[in-house]
Amino acid sequence: MIKRLKLMVVAGAAVILTVAAIGASNLVRQREVTAWRAAEQSLEGQAVAAENALDRQLLQVDGALASFATLFDVAQIGPGQREPASRLLRGLNFQTMAFRDLLLVGPDGSIIASARSSGARHSLPLDVAMVSRAPTNLIGPIRNAVTGDWSLYVARRIPAWHGVVPVAEVPLHTMMKLLAEAGVGSDTRISLERADGQIVAMLPHDELLIGKPRVPALPTRLAKGKAFLIGERGSETATLNVVRGSLYGDIRLVLSVKSTEALADWRQDRDRTITAAVIGALLLSAFAGAILLAIHQRERADAERGRAAVLLDNAIEAMSDGFVMWDEGDRLVTCNQRYRDLYALSAPFMTAGAHFEDIIRKGVELGQYPQATGEIEEFVRDVATWHRQGSGSIERLLPDGRWLLITERRMRNGGTVGIRTDITALRGALAELAAANTRANEAAEEARQQNAALVEQEHRIRFLAHHDDLTSLQNRFAFRSQITKSLLRKEGGSAVAALLFLDLDRFKDVNDTLGHPVGDLLLLSVAERLKTCVRDTECVARLGGDEFAVLSLDPGQPQQAVALATRIIEVLSEPYVLKDRTISISASVGIAIAESSGFDADLLLKQADLALYQAKARGRGVCCVFTAEMDEQLRARLALEMDLRQAVEERQFELSYQPIFDLKSSKLCGFEALLRWHHPERGLVGPAEFVPLAEETRLIVDLGEWVLRQACMDAVQLPGDLRIAVNLSPVQLIFGDAVATVRDILAETGLDPRRLELEITETALLANDNRNLGTLRSLKELGVRIVLDDFGTGYSSLSHLRLFPLDKVKIDRSFVRDMTAHSDSAAIVAAVAALAAELGMTTTAEGIETQDQLDAVDRAGCTEAQGYLLGKPQPILKAVHTTLFRRSPRNRNQGSRARDTSDTP
Repeated sequence: MIKRLKLMVVAGAAVILTVAAIGASNLVRQREVTAWRAAEQSLEGQAVAAENALDRQLLQVDGALASFATLFDVAQIGPGQREPASRLLRGLNFQTMAFRDLLLVGPDGSIIASARSSGARHSLPLDVAMVSRAPTNLIGPIRNAVTGDWSLYVARRIPAWHGVVPVAEVPLHTMMKLLAEAGVGSDTRISLERADGQIVAMLPHDELLIGKPRVPALPTRLAKGKAFLIGERGSETATLNVVRGSLYGDIRLVLSVKSTEALADWRQDRDRTITAAVIGALLLSAFAGAILLAIHQRERADAERGRAAVLLDNAIEAMSDGFVMWDEGDRLVTCNQRYRDLYALSAPFMTAGAHFEDIIRKGVELGQYPQATGEIEEFVRDVATWHRQGSGSIERLLPDGRWLLITERRMRNGGTVGIRTDITALRGALAELAAANTRANEAAEEARQQNAALVEQEHRIRFLAHHDDLTSLQNRFAFRSQITKSLLRKEGGSAVAALLFLDLDRFKDVNDTLGHPVGDLLLLSVAERLKTCVRDTECVARLGGDEFAVLSLDPGQPQQAVALATRIIEVLSEPYVLKDRTISISASVGIAIAESSGFDADLLLKQADLALYQAKARGRGVCCVFTAEMDEQLRARLALEMDLRQAVEERQFELSYQPIFDLKSSKLCGFEALLRWHHPERGLVGPAEFVPLAEETRLIVDLGEWVLRQACMDAVQLPGDLRIAVNLSPVQLIFGDAVATVRDILAETGLDPRRLELEITETALLANDNRNLGTLRSLKELGVRIVLDDFGTGYSSLSHLRLFPLDKVKIDRSFVRDMTAHSDSAAIVAAVAALAAELGMTTTAEGIETQDQLDAVDRAGCTEAQGYLLGKPQPILKAVHTTLFRRSPRNRNQGSRARDTSDTP
């Protein structure tokens, strides 16, 4: 049997190798035919594309020459007028690269006019008389006497010009480059030839062959556009060729490729196929050898297995424990006599091949398993389920009162091996020992828990007396003691004490929007980051809420304290990821320095608190060192805040309006409402001074509502459909009901919502994306227009242009100011204008102060313009009557539009 199997393996391998060799040979031949057909089709397709490109360029040149008669009639210039005709030709721009020069040639062959200044300074060896034979003639190739390039001259007869012929010079290297770009492969040779075989041009260029007859000559009878072979396929000199005609003259297009290059991919495929066939044959031979070796090993293994089986049977029978083996189908393979003795009632049914469940079922019926007190089949299913797991141990009671430890393990082939051990004596001893041990452990555990609870409670009480419950940092009481101790040590040492007082900017917004649990997690993260910024964590404390303090005892104050504060601000300002949310928050730091021995802890804390207040007033996210002037500045700020509250109540504000113009029509399209505060004692207070204070105190909500109402009332008085733009603060979007306010004011004033523009900054978009997005969409549903102000100066994101319902983008004045001096600013403005146009938005350029800036934003494609050049902010009626919009007319071909110099209504 084994010898017959070896003969079958050898014969099968030989047959497979023979079939593989024949198949590989046929496959190579078939692929060669397919590759040659593909090369023919590819070359024919390239020839069609090149012919279309050639005809398209010649038609374009011919069309340009055909338009000369109309152009000269419109310009009222005769073809014989040399200077006027030359100026007309130089002013023409057909936006084409097909020709280099345009000429007017007289009946005697002299050049009357030229589109190039150097064109009339050389003679043109043309037979102009031949123009009378056809409307259009192609003459060449002729070498240009000035440039030295080979050119093709296109001449078109105009009967009304009495012998004067318009001629276009087409550089052959330019035309051949255009043909090469029409989808022709890099290994394909292109040539323009006349019907008699004269070469007009070729690519790659060969100077020696231009104007010479083709060698070898093409066959006399050719199928147009069909590929044909010259030479023997596969030889180095053989070429695959395609010939196509053109629409003009006897010019024809010839594309050639070497047959070796056409079949290059096939040769690589042939080599890979042969290599694969050889490798396959080697692998098959190796596989056949491996099979023969495996058969030989099988013979040896069977002999060894027989000897091992005898040894295994003897070892199993010699075991003191019961042993059993089941196959993958839970059929009995073997068991020793000890196993049969333990299961004496079931032993008669333990025959090779008996099923596990059948043996258990019959044993239950005979009383082998005292645990089987209920339904027999349910007990059998439970035992079989545990058995099929093939892992673990279980204890069972025998009918005679003994206990067995049943251990089973799954084998690799899916079968199961079981061991049965008599543990009756061991079980009794362990039970007694376990009972005694349990009683002792219970008593010891009870005593340990009571002692640990007392110690933990004492430690907790001591800890909370000096530390913060949330962050585990020192509390205010302990930190004040720390400051006092440090000041006492300072008197005898060289170090100078510095107190850093800090809190988180807008932490209340996190609690209000995300909830106190997230706020607590943020405080914990801040405390951990603070610990990494200092060498001694005992110098860090949480004083309450979002207020923290750090005590610095390094020499070289206040420089060291400022450096530490800068580091703390940088570390705390990095984003936090809490409960799958990314939170960005900054910190402000106030610094107080104990420079003399007269300082105590309370004075140092007060000064640090004042410095922190000053830091927040400077814009948050900064640090500030306490100075004596801060007391006075604090009083001044509180006075300004009181005046601002009174100004909001008494309406000490007024609105000025700056005009906005449409660049295309040069007409007034609306105004932007700008807030002004005339203080009875301070005089005119700038918006930069009081608006941030109004936003910080949230007075901006009431003030913004008054501005919106007044602007809408003024807008109703305006003629036509002029629009009014009003700025919305981010505070109004977060803390005010902007949608209800706008709806009520529109209903109250009767203003058409389409005439109202609400300007928001990029800061408002970043403050609370989801909430602000819903607010802006609700405002958009009212019919008002949404404008993104100062685009490009904040955290600009193109996603805002896509996600938020914007109608207009206002480009910041900083870009407009630099457009005339920096090309990158002009490029940015042009890109924003183009992107906004694609998204259906208008663009307004702010800060126009010079005529050059106005021209630059017009060229960049902006829709509207605004600035002091076009009009300063004034009361509404005066702004309407005094607004003027003047611009100097410019040539349209230079990319600008002329402006109307009349007054804008």
